Amino acid sequence: MEFKKLLPYLEVSAAFIGVVLIIFLIFDNWVLPSIVKDRKIVKVPNLIGVPSNNAIQLLDDNGLEYTIVSQQYSDAYPKDYVIKQVPAPGTQVKESRQVLLTLSKGKEDTNAPNVIGQFESYARNIISNAELSVGNVIYVKSDSIPKGIVISQNPPPGSSVSIGGNIDITISEGPEEKVIIPDLTGKSLSDAENLLIEIDLKVGIVSYIRSETFLPNTIIRQSPIPGETVPKGTAVNIVISR
Repeated sequence: MEFKKLLPYLEVSAAFIGVVLIIFLIFDNWVLPSIVKDRKIVKVPNLIGVPSNNAIQLLDDNGLEYTIVSQQYSDAYPKDYVIKQVPAPGTQVKESRQVLLTLSKGKEDTNAPNVIGQFESYARNIISNAELSVGNVIYVKSDSIPKGIVISQNPPPGSSVSIGGNIDITISEGPEEKVIIPDLTGKSLSDAENLLIEIDLKVGIVSYIRSETFLPNTIIRQSPIPGETVPKGTAVNIVISR
């Protein structure tokens, strides 16, 4: 008895399901293929190495959609440039197809290590281990910092630097070697030159004046004066009698 009461409802439900299935089959077999079939075939543009805003505009111009699926560090492309795309450039697809984009996050950054106060060889190892490179190396004299020690660096310790970037360092050559200026008075130019060369000095400006006190072609004055302490390589200016 109960079943007979439910039978009309079951018949209605079955009829409803049947109608839904028929509509689905019609849509799936005739309507949807017709919609897709009517879409134009377009070629996927090459977006690799293109700024994301330009890439999106290119896709829009070609009737394509897009989705940004990920971002990755890249040494080759600046931040927000396209580094990968699916489908590949040149692929023929129908309009409204989704193109999956991967954008660059730019170069990966790290912190510049502190190499100030380290010996040059050790500083080079520290920089290399931080996945960085030694850039410009400058050697300067220093009375306070021993030879071979890093005096300064650029970028400074702790600052942000791209992986693979350069660290410039300045290295101490130690104190400047100095010598005492000899007395060249009365010597000939050739004798004075030989003496200066022996102690790592050199002849600077040579001038001539008349003198009744000194023999001709002998040195009567010099600068720096005798006894003065100067760095090696200093030029000594001399005045010679005519």
